[in-house]
Amino acid sequence: MDKEDIYSEIEFLINELETLVKSLATAREHIAENSSNRASNNLSDIEIRLQAIAGKVSKIKSSI
Repeated sequence: MDKEDIYSEIEFLINELETLVKSLATAREHIAENSSNRASNNLSDIEIRLQAIAGKVSKIKSSI
């Protein structure tokens, strides 16, 4: 990866993390509303997306 690719990937990761923060807020709302199934589904999706982010961070770290 060259520097431009790394910066682009970091920008994507920042946007993804911002989206995940909003998703966590939604999950908290579901929990407050006793919608545990919806909260669980939302949290499962967040976990998958965080694992993908971790993979991309590892890829960036290995290239610098």
